Amino acid sequence: MSSRSGAAIGIWRARNVRTVGDRGFLIYMVLMVALVTVAPLARAVWLSAASEEGVALFASPAAPGVTMLIVAGLWSGGLLLGRDRGPALHPPFLTHALAASDLPRSDTFRGPVLRAGVLVTTMTTLVAGLVAGSLVHHGLSEPLSGAVFTAAGAMVGVITTVAWLVGQAFPRAAMPVALGVLALGVTTAAIPLMQPFTPWGWVGLAYPGSGTSHIVVALAALTASLAAVVPVLMNRLDLTALAVQSARWDAAAAHTTGMDFNMAAALYQGRPHRGRGTRAIRPRNRLAWTFLIRDAVGSTRTPGRLIVGVAALAASGVLITLAFAPATPGWLLGAAAGLIVFAGIGPLSDGIRHAASVAGDFPLYGISDEHLLANHALFPLAVVVLVLLAAVIVCSILTGIAVAAPLASAFVLGLLTLVARVSNALKGPLPPVLLTPIPTPMGDLSAAVRMTWALDGLLLAALAGASAALAFEVPLLFIGVAVTLITVGINRWRHRG
Repeated sequence: MSSRSGAAIGIWRARNVRTVGDRGFLIYMVLMVALVTVAPLARAVWLSAASEEGVALFASPAAPGVTMLIVAGLWSGGLLLGRDRGPALHPPFLTHALAASDLPRSDTFRGPVLRAGVLVTTMTTLVAGLVAGSLVHHGLSEPLSGAVFTAAGAMVGVITTVAWLVGQAFPRAAMPVALGVLALGVTTAAIPLMQPFTPWGWVGLAYPGSGTSHIVVALAALTASLAAVVPVLMNRLDLTALAVQSARWDAAAAHTTGMDFNMAAALYQGRPHRGRGTRAIRPRNRLAWTFLIRDAVGSTRTPGRLIVGVAALAASGVLITLAFAPATPGWLLGAAAGLIVFAGIGPLSDGIRHAASVAGDFPLYGISDEHLLANHALFPLAVVVLVLLAAVIVCSILTGIAVAAPLASAFVLGLLTLVARVSNALKGPLPPVLLTPIPTPMGDLSAAVRMTWALDGLLLAALAGASAALAFEVPLLFIGVAVTLITVGINRWRHRG
């Protein structure tokens, strides 16, 4: 970093000077969080990965192919994420001051990019090391092969950071490139002969126990080449785009601090830009068809959100099917499927959020609040059921898993998650009573209660997914989760407005 850039950033940081006491408290807080939260969580993750179910999952013949798909999806996600929130980002004022100056952006925005790269690379390295460590621990892979795969995980993190920056520098090209990467990843997983010729294929070939670890040299060369073009990419960043991303991220952070996650997510919803000339309101003999067509046409005006939502639903259908495969952690895959379904319904439920926002006020359409909500729920219900069931049927045929149980679980999971979405839309602002301190011998639990309230939709969706996967083994759990979801939704509906 040049002296001019360092001086400018130093002035910005000098606004809030930390005393010795502040730094000591920060160190104390980090240590306590590491001991109380991080260490037990890391131990639980390792025990799960080293268990029989975890080892069976990592040692399955499909694991290298799934790894390739994950890597391709990760790089595609980085490209798409960069369009809305890139790694090169300062606070709004500092972003404007530095980007509007004559200083090169490769110098002024180096710090945020390096921090983002370290974070992403650390996460991918830990995941790869977890997989490799589990296999090496059980003697299913050589230590050298595990170390090579861990190094490949680190390089995947570096490439992900570069892809993230590419999406920020070239937002218009990010979407087609991301779709191309994802399509090639699927093709490579389906055609093994393509693996030596694709970067995600190299990662799959470096999987522990594959015996082709030397291919990581090509991945290292690609990583070094992409890292070399990072300064060029940073210098291409646009001032207006940087200012918009910085202001939006600052607003989202403020909403997140207040635990208003719905508003924070709404800031990143795409604006309708396609099909504005298509008529959405088409009167039919049955009012339900009018609402169904209206919501369907409205969703196509943001095609990116619609595609992501449908893809998420399809992925959750695959997960809920694999949850019924032998020697797999069904509850874990089911919980992941529930979370993905909850996220996938989001782009489809704009009508539900509208109905929830006007519920309790004077009727706008000459129908009751109940009918308005029910009519707006038709489109997401139809899409969720069709996509989930289709994904389950296709995955069952390809994997040879009996289709009946996954089909029933996917159906009820879609219904329960839709109920969770409706309940989340009716939640409203944070109740003031939750601001009351809750003193206990372990400390004040009010923050944990508020966090649980803020994330109750995700928690209930994960529980719904886990219970749906275990519905035939532990039916009481499924019944309890279903009753809880319905009760919470009814209670919020009664207290709407």
